[in-house]
Amino acid sequence: MSLGENLQFLRKKENITQEQFAERLEVSRQSVSKWESDQAYPEMEKILQMCELFHVSMDDLVRNDVSTVYAGDQAEYETHMNGFSKMVTAGVGLILFGLSMMFFLEGLNARFLWFCEEYYDDVLGQSVRAGREGIFAFVLLIFVAAAVALFIVAGLRHGNFWEEHPYLPQLYRREEIRAFRNRYTAMIAAGVTLILIDVIIMTGVDSFFPVLDNSAAGDNLMAAFFFLLLTVAVSLFVYAGTQSAKYHIDNWNEMHDKTSEAYRKDKLTGTICACIMIAATIIYLIEGFCFGEWGIGAAVTYSVGGLLCGIAAIVIDHCDLDKKKKKSEEADAAAETNGVEEEKADGKE
Repeated sequence: MSLGENLQFLRKKENITQEQFAERLEVSRQSVSKWESDQAYPEMEKILQMCELFHVSMDDLVRNDVSTVYAGDQAEYETHMNGFSKMVTAGVGLILFGLSMMFFLEGLNARFLWFCEEYYDDVLGQSVRAGREGIFAFVLLIFVAAAVALFIVAGLRHGNFWEEHPYLPQLYRREEIRAFRNRYTAMIAAGVTLILIDVIIMTGVDSFFPVLDNSAAGDNLMAAFFFLLLTVAVSLFVYAGTQSAKYHIDNWNEMHDKTSEAYRKDKLTGTICACIMIAATIIYLIEGFCFGEWGIGAAVTYSVGGLLCGIAAIVIDHCDLDKKKKKSEEADAAAETNGVEEEKADGKE
């Protein structure tokens, strides 16, 4: 492709008009039109501005076919981000599914297995009961360990890709972004619907399943069912969220700028959430080893931790908006003051 064809491709990829492109380069629209039709050739200074604007090398812009370069970048980025989304979603799903399995096994145990425990003496019965609870907790820990392994692998791969690709061009067309937004809405709606169904069933369990009422087996089996539906719902939320981040190329580029507000806010949010989840893990381990609350302890502790992380993110966003609003008001006040001073100066003249 010629330079003109490359410019047309890049401009349309960024969804900007010739007028907008000309304004960014501080040239006339006619100049842009001539460049794109190969009737004229831009100065070296303008070529360097174009390379910075579109995040491409001069060699690719002037000599190569940038469409093939973009296709390769998009394929690599798409493969990486899809894999990252699936691994993170699988990790979160494994933890919740592990809770479901633990409650399910406890429910089966209370309903069908070891029914002769009442014939044991107190000491032996308590030892057998404690041993079984340890086995069920071990099942949960297996799922948690698998999830942690997925998180580590996904994090390392994402970190490497992040370092290797500090800047990305706009890889998606408006039609692709619009199509994803429709899928995103459907996934969020499906997740919310599943949670509502889950709550309705748990609230009306006495009416739906009277045979399970007031029994340890019934409570555990219903908890297993609750976490099973919750696993699907939360997995939909996580996958939708990570896929949504894939389409925010501007945010990707801004996050690589360590002086940007987005980078500072993300680091602060990540640090606070990491501290909250570490504290939640410590509390969970104390609950498990000291009080034997492995199942309910995990559900309550990590749920509260997740809510606190969400609250922290909202507070940080709100503070950031307040700062931006304050800066905007200060800038407006300064502009108004300068205008008044200029009017006074003109009046004196």
